[in-house]
Amino acid sequence: MNKWLEKPWVIRVVALLLAVLLFAVVAFDENMYDNDDGFENPFATTNKTEAIEDVPVQIHIEQKEYVVSGVPETVTVTLKGSVSMVTSTEFQRNFDVFVNLEGLEPGTYTVPLEYTGLADRLEVYIDPQEVEVTIEERASKEFDVSMDVINRDKVEEGFEIANVYADPETVTVTSSKSIVDQIAIIKGFVDANGFNETQTIENVPVKVYDNEGNELNVRIDPPTVNVTVEINNPNKTVPITVETVNELPEGMRLSGIELETEEVQVFAAEDYLAELNEITTKPVDLSKITESGTMEVELDVPEQIRKIAADTVTITVNIESIEEETVEDVAINIAEQLDELSVSFQDPATSTMNVTIRGYPSVLEGITAEDLQLSIDVGGGLAPGEHQVPIDLILAEDVAEDVETELEFEQVTVDIESEE
Repeated sequence: MNKWLEKPWVIRVVALLLAVLLFAVVAFDENMYDNDDGFENPFATTNKTEAIEDVPVQIHIEQKEYVVSGVPETVTVTLKGSVSMVTSTEFQRNFDVFVNLEGLEPGTYTVPLEYTGLADRLEVYIDPQEVEVTIEERASKEFDVSMDVINRDKVEEGFEIANVYADPETVTVTSSKSIVDQIAIIKGFVDANGFNETQTIENVPVKVYDNEGNELNVRIDPPTVNVTVEINNPNKTVPITVETVNELPEGMRLSGIELETEEVQVFAAEDYLAELNEITTKPVDLSKITESGTMEVELDVPEQIRKIAADTVTITVNIESIEEETVEDVAINIAEQLDELSVSFQDPATSTMNVTIRGYPSVLEGITAEDLQLSIDVGGGLAPGEHQVPIDLILAEDVAEDVETELEFEQVTVDIESEE
């Protein structure tokens, strides 16, 4: 048996027989359906009822002149008839449903839904059977397109949106005159989250809104635009200033603060950068510093700054403590000596002395014996003989006032003799 089925001519014969049988069944079904002699066939079970959903509705009207509202986009068409006819019609969908508005003036009408392309032998029911429609004159108007940027504040750190524009900048809206008159704005939306360079987004849909923010269903030409988002990276390099608080411990002085980096690059809005002249550090507490050294200090970054090249800076704090030095062999000068008297130091070794100076190293640096003027005054009517006279010290004008001095001895013994 299997060998017979493997022969090509046997397969052709079987296929032919099946085709003839199928034709006979369909013909019998059609004849039964067309039989209108009043004879009821008790074996007639070939009728079928089928609901076809989402059938589009066409509008017959002069589209260039009028706009129609109230017509549903789709309807449900129920068919009843022979199984073969209903099935083939459901499969092919070669029929149309429409409302005929030809010849009607603008206004509101209740009109039936009609169909074409369905066999007369089919029973047809359309849901809904009729609709209320409004016919209005068609109007077109050109509008500017505005763009709304979502997540504008979420562009990459240090960047900002400089400009946003659409191409084309205008669109033409077509609808009924009453709808066109309600239009308040044409808007598109782009999401700038993470942007760090200028970008063009293609085919951005535009939407139409009225004054209350309701979206209007209209025809837009073109329905999409290309949107360019320009991204700027405004920045500025500004000097760093070290901020200090409190005072150093007693006996210490701040001789200077050196910055490892004196400037820093900051990123912010252009108008803010125009007014920005410096970046300060967070305050350095001098009361906690006991010696010179290097430390890392945070910068005090204002919230308007989106990004900064470095948020810390290394500084070197130079601290001075009071020191003591000795200037040796400072000469003692004799002031206002009278011509008829001669003055001599009883001990020649006392004609010079050591002077101790105290102060900060930067102040003491460079002080020499020439800056320390020692003198004694013997012109006050002293008689010839031995006298103890005080020693006066006058500092040079360029010696700082806060330099402390201490003489090796406060007075000296001199001999005054008459030259007569």
